[in-house]
Amino acid sequence: MNSIFVRIYGGTIAACCLIGIIFYLSVETTNYFRLQYFRAKLATGPLTLISKSIAERSVGERQAWVDEMSRMLGTQMYLVPLKKLELSNSEAEKLATGKLVMRYRGEDRKGLAMIQVSEADNQYLYAEGERITEQQAKGLTLLIAKHLSTHAITEWDDLLEDINSEFGFPVYRALPHQIKVNESQEVRLFEDGEAVVQFKEKQGGGTTITSYTLLPETGEILVLGPQDMFNWYPIELLGAMLVLALAMVGLTAYFLVKPLEHRLSRLEKAVLRIRGGDLSARTPVDGTDAIGQLAGTINGMAEHIQRLISSQKELTRAVSHELRTPVARIRFGLEMLADEEDEKRRAKSLEDIDNDIEQLDKLIDEILTYSKLQEGTPVLDFTAIDINALLEQIERESNALGSGIQIEYVRNDLSDQDFFAEGEERYIHRVVQNYVGNAIRYAESRVRISYTVIGDIFRIDVEDDGPGISEEDRKRVFQPFTRLDDSRTRASGGYGLGLSIVARIAFWHGGKAKVGESAFGGAQFSFIWPRLQSMRDSA
Repeated sequence: MNSIFVRIYGGTIAACCLIGIIFYLSVETTNYFRLQYFRAKLATGPLTLISKSIAERSVGERQAWVDEMSRMLGTQMYLVPLKKLELSNSEAEKLATGKLVMRYRGEDRKGLAMIQVSEADNQYLYAEGERITEQQAKGLTLLIAKHLSTHAITEWDDLLEDINSEFGFPVYRALPHQIKVNESQEVRLFEDGEAVVQFKEKQGGGTTITSYTLLPETGEILVLGPQDMFNWYPIELLGAMLVLALAMVGLTAYFLVKPLEHRLSRLEKAVLRIRGGDLSARTPVDGTDAIGQLAGTINGMAEHIQRLISSQKELTRAVSHELRTPVARIRFGLEMLADEEDEKRRAKSLEDIDNDIEQLDKLIDEILTYSKLQEGTPVLDFTAIDINALLEQIERESNALGSGIQIEYVRNDLSDQDFFAEGEERYIHRVVQNYVGNAIRYAESRVRISYTVIGDIFRIDVEDDGPGISEEDRKRVFQPFTRLDDSRTRASGGYGLGLSIVARIAFWHGGKAKVGESAFGGAQFSFIWPRLQSMRDSA
């Protein structure tokens, strides 16, 4: 047997790998859009400020100013005409309205930013950058400080308000005692007039950057930030999660599948024993899951096969016994016929032989009917039967035999609808006729047929005033080739198959064949079955 664990675990690994690939692509996609948003938010304010400062200069001074800004910020920046930008329609529309356009270059993970400088001469500022750096933070701080220095102090609040509306991080003035820097940074900030940058780790992960520079006009400190640094979701974390997931899935799959594999192994052993001829083999039915249901089905199949084989063996023994008597009589009659010279006696012997042959024919017909009903589920044509009309017909047919027994059908006070039930009419007819014929054979003077309805269950009873059947014999009266020699003698004829056929017909109709004591002192045979075949379970 192929290992269920290996197959399930292999499938689980494949599923986890697929999930890992999907997760990796999701992380990359998420990082891409996060980076685009981060760069656009970070670059919009500074590039807008730089483009305004470029526009304030003459055309001849602009390139020199761009080169100075590139050195100050450590970022490659160019002045480019529109025709060299190769813009899409949406990008051209954004640039025309003064908005920033961002691009992402995947091979080196750099961001490309473009913004219009001057609509008159159709120039655009083009900048490249990968991530925010200390030099960029310093240069940007000095650039804003220089921008403020070109205006009156009274205008600074308005200028900072405009800057904050464009920037993705706060820009404000603070008093020296409101900031916290170390001694070396304090010297560089207040004595050397340099810009100072601080990096700080945030709780929960991530880094922020804050830059400071002195405003000599007021003695205040210009503060930019804190600004979050962009952090990629680490792929290493994905690998660790995938390994951990595989280990946990494998452990879970092992503990879940191992008991199932053990149960299937026991199921396989039982099936192999059944295939080898041991029909008494059974498999334990543990639980109500699919394996438990399969085990129950296999046990039911084995029981059914065992029952059929046992029935066939019993039928073979009984048939050989039943055939022996008429065959012996025929052989004896033929021997007597060969030596008989009297014409009347010869005719009598021929008549006896013909009767024996007719009995053999009837016996074979009964055996074939019984065997047909024993073979699995026969194809039955269930239709709505008028039970009242059927019982009246059997009453007429039985009285026409002239047996001297009074046969009475008692029609109870039922509605016309209650007399209709689903079933195979010819088989229902055979059941009742068999009951009536059996009752006529043993009755003293009367036979009564009655019909009752209990909810959705129908019941036909046939009673006689004969000797009846003892309690211990009632359990085997429906077994094939059973004839009770005490009260119901062999002289009455029959082969002991009629009631067995009735029992099989009742079984395939989802009903029961029963025998009890009649109100007249004889036997009462009953046939009980559901009105509708969908109601079988309730029968």
